[in-house]
Amino acid sequence: MDAANKAILERTKKTRSVSRSLVTKQINKLESEISNTADKTTVHEIYMQLISKFEELSTLDKEIENLIDIESLEEEIVTREEYRDKFIIWKIRAERYVESVSNTAIQNSVENQPQNITLPLNSTVSSILTNQPRLPKLTLESFSGKDISSFPSFWARFKSAVHENSSLNDVDKFSYLKSVVTSDAELAIRGLTLTSENYAKAMKILENRFGRKELIVDFHMNRLLNLTPVRKSFDVIALRKLYDQLEINIRGLESLEISPDSYSCLLFPIIMKAIPLDLAH
Repeated sequence: MDAANKAILERTKKTRSVSRSLVTKQINKLESEISNTADKTTVHEIYMQLISKFEELSTLDKEIENLIDIESLEEEIVTREEYRDKFIIWKIRAERYVESVSNTAIQNSVENQPQNITLPLNSTVSSILTNQPRLPKLTLESFSGKDISSFPSFWARFKSAVHENSSLNDVDKFSYLKSVVTSDAELAIRGLTLTSENYAKAMKILENRFGRKELIVDFHMNRLLNLTPVRKSFDVIALRKLYDQLEINIRGLESLEISPDSYSCLLFPIIMKAIPLDLAH
């Protein structure tokens, strides 16, 4: 590479470094607003800004790929795809959030129905995502991994809506999966790029990490063993909460085909200690 092209490459790389930082900040801002249940207009504005910054980044990526030597091309493409994956994931999350907020507003106000905001993909972004067609909108619950007792219901809904959907290929399915896992669950599959092979790996990782029967049984039993005691018999709210916690975890164990007979002798004294003394006698 001659000196002139080398100088252009270095300048473009420095510019791209700034561009990547701006894209990351915009994604973090979008994540923060969605976490704080911002209004749909705010999320839409941030999303449009993200599109603009992602376009600039993609243009710089192409310029660099045309300048670098063949030995560095593979690493360059891998890094490019990581940013592309993040953009796709947050595109889906933003669209789903705006749609859910719009649907809630429609249900709460029949007379003044708001118009759904459709997040547009302009021609530049569409060309960037040539291999990632606009996915159909699906209403999916998210899973953080904090409460593994919710994994079976989350997994059943995801499989029904996405995994067993014959109209989606594995890359599409992986895009949906990445868009609905957060916190510990997102960390478990972070680093896997959007490929068919990695979709299968991600499914297996999540099932092994959060879906094993013995882990969920332990989770429910720990909840039962650590019930918050109620000391006053007239505290109806606390008693109702205690009852609800009992029912939730017992039903959870029953759904895993764990018979109450197998733990009732352990549970009875725990319940007696958790309720007020005048109710226990």
